[in-house]
Amino acid sequence: MSDPKIWAAFVSGGFALAGTIYVAILNHFSRKEHQRFKAATDEKLATFRANVGKDIARFEAQTAKELAKLNADFQNERDERLAKQQSEKVLSKFRAPLLQAAYDLQSRIFNILKLEFLPTFYSNGSDLEQEYAVENTVFLLAQFLGWTELIRQEIQFLDLRSDEETRKLRSLQDSIFTRLRTDKFGQGFRLFAGEQRAVGELMIDRTGELPRCIGFATFLTDRNPNLDRWLDLLREDVKKMAADVKPYEKRLISIQHSLIDLLEFLDRNYVYFPMKSRLKI
Repeated sequence: MSDPKIWAAFVSGGFALAGTIYVAILNHFSRKEHQRFKAATDEKLATFRANVGKDIARFEAQTAKELAKLNADFQNERDERLAKQQSEKVLSKFRAPLLQAAYDLQSRIFNILKLEFLPTFYSNGSDLEQEYAVENTVFLLAQFLGWTELIRQEIQFLDLRSDEETRKLRSLQDSIFTRLRTDKFGQGFRLFAGEQRAVGELMIDRTGELPRCIGFATFLTDRNPNLDRWLDLLREDVKKMAADVKPYEKRLISIQHSLIDLLEFLDRNYVYFPMKSRLKI
């Protein structure tokens, strides 16, 4: 060991061994640190991915919900437009005859109350005039109910909740029906709701290309016993009006006012009938 070369080799080997051990220890701790870092990183990455997945799922669910609502709104809007178009077709097809029927009925009521139509043509008229005074008065009411029922049947399956025009028409029709059926005016010249519908149904003629209400000639010549079961009572009321209209006055005035409101709705610009012929009693 006294040989310097041997000692130097020994020392050099010792340092090399110590270095190897140090490097081995350092590598050992480095691997553990790396593993700890990797594990922590993997955990954070997994958490991040899970959170991102939840966010994506929430986003997709919200997007699907909003898309479904948009589709539903679009479908509802489309259905409403289609229903409104269909109702407009019905109203345009039957507006004129309903308008005419409403005008004729209110005009007859005006003549009965203000121009002594029944005393003139029933009480003091010829046999033909008497028949006309009674039958035509009853026909005018039945005709109005016929056109009203026809329109109701044509649009009953349409969803018209957003159609302001049709809702207004129904409201005006209901107003007339209510005044015709109510007991607050007594029992004279009254038809219950079901009777009004029944008369309207029996007045409809569907034999042609388009449904329509039967005319006065058919009403007279083809006497329908099913119609007469309700109209005969009205005929008797008309005859009684010729002697004394006072018991019937409130109901007739109320119906006439509602008919004028309907005319205002159907003919706002007085295209068919002038304002002076549409005055409320």
